[in-house]
Amino acid sequence: MIKFNFTKAASLLILAFALTFAGCGDDNPTGTNGNGNGNGNGEEGTPSINSFEPAYADFGQEVTITGENFASAADENTVTFADGVEATVESASSTELTVTVPEGAVDGPISVETNGETATSSASFAIVPQLYQDFPGNKTLIYGDETWSNDTTVAGPHFVLPGATLTVEPGVIVEFEYHNNNADDVGTIITIPGDQSNYTNERPSGRLVADGEPDAPIVFTSTRKEVASWGGIILAGEASNNVPGGQGEIEGLSEGVQFGADIDGGQSFKDDDDSGVLSYVQINYSGYSIAAGSELQALTTYSVGSGTQIDHISIFRSVDDGIEPFGGTHDIKYLVVVDAQDDTFDGDLGWTGRGQFWLGLTTPGTPSNRGYENDGCADTGDCDGGNGPTEYKVYNTTVWGNDNANGETIYGTMLREGLTGSYSNTIIANYGNAVVPIYVETDGTENNIGNTLTFGGNFSYNNASNDYSNLPYTQEDVGLTVLDSSPFTDAENFDFSLVEGSAPATGGVSVPSDDFYTQVEFSGAVGVKGSEHDWTTGADWIKWTE
Repeated sequence: MIKFNFTKAASLLILAFALTFAGCGDDNPTGTNGNGNGNGNGEEGTPSINSFEPAYADFGQEVTITGENFASAADENTVTFADGVEATVESASSTELTVTVPEGAVDGPISVETNGETATSSASFAIVPQLYQDFPGNKTLIYGDETWSNDTTVAGPHFVLPGATLTVEPGVIVEFEYHNNNADDVGTIITIPGDQSNYTNERPSGRLVADGEPDAPIVFTSTRKEVASWGGIILAGEASNNVPGGQGEIEGLSEGVQFGADIDGGQSFKDDDDSGVLSYVQINYSGYSIAAGSELQALTTYSVGSGTQIDHISIFRSVDDGIEPFGGTHDIKYLVVVDAQDDTFDGDLGWTGRGQFWLGLTTPGTPSNRGYENDGCADTGDCDGGNGPTEYKVYNTTVWGNDNANGETIYGTMLREGLTGSYSNTIIANYGNAVVPIYVETDGTENNIGNTLTFGGNFSYNNASNDYSNLPYTQEDVGLTVLDSSPFTDAENFDFSLVEGSAPATGGVSVPSDDFYTQVEFSGAVGVKGSEHDWTTGADWIKWTE
């Protein structure tokens, strides 16, 4: 009997069949377009998304998605943006899809569905309206929440768009690269007012949250440690101002960026608007001028609302003003400005916030102008933005000048254009070229004295003149007492605490009783040496010198 080996025979038969079948086919033995995963057309298998470009766009703009295992026919891919909004696929290959951002899309991941399989991007796409893409300069748009946790070097303007928050953690040093006098490269951080019309959903104002600590301040500076080496911090919101129509343009930029609210178009101001937190922050070597009358200050606030927190700010060497509120309703407490080369404390366009414990000084040789230069309204007949003239309500401040004028007539305090408010418990000192310590312009503003513009508990020390004889108001009208000796512990070495027993130590008038002001009896920014209100001595967050 012949024994048949079934296993061996079966193997030979299967091999022969396979060889015969292969010889009858095409040149691709896998039948999968070379990748072993499909059906011969490269359109089967699990799709995946590697990336998309650009990372943000506006409705109607194109986005290219790269990945694997897409369908080569455009209509065999379904691309969906967040909230289930489907996009039109303009072109397709197995590794690349080009789509148009659909109306109604919102921020979030992008999904691609092919042959019943779905891939979702790990990164989020962002809707950024064209007007923000057109912002000036060699810019960075911050369109989603972002945190800077480590020391970092950045360049150019950084715009924090509506709905986004940029957080800088305590102790972080942010250095801006020097701009080499190219206006498009000037470093700034600019928060943008809320947007009710250009996104699918209404978005609040962009926010900068730089919430430092007494022993770990956040420092904004430049790689080049000289004045005017970068721009500064700009906060812009939707609170009240007195600009006709309710909207103005941020100065110091090569193209217009608006602040405020379009009240003529039916949009109301948001006086509780929130542009973030600045606390225990240094702003050093800032300021830049692209043209006369269009400058960047160290800290500029435009229509910033009362929801914004600003306190414990140290400003060191700005080529223009130290701080300038343009409109808004926010408060400012514990502020030190050293060597602003224009005005130390400026203000315009209807700011109606509150201030207390402000100290401003200019060191010998530094060109500078006025301690205060505050404007009510450029056209007193047209302050219809919503809140009338600027109304400074500041208590307990000290301004220390020098004799090096920067091209203007010097006053310790210059108030004009129908300004209102209260300037009380202020010490004006050491203005060697000042006409008078407190000057109210005779443009009609002088008529506000004693009515909507009040003074009290103010002191003058070592100023060039205290002669009010040629003015339509008196030294007593502006609440001013002239001192014969210094009330300060050691002003030349930056100690502006008061000598116990000096007249300002108990010479202040009562401050308003509310949730903002601290009840004190002294005049000036700093209390008696060693007291609980001697807040500058040993303060690590203040920068006094190089």
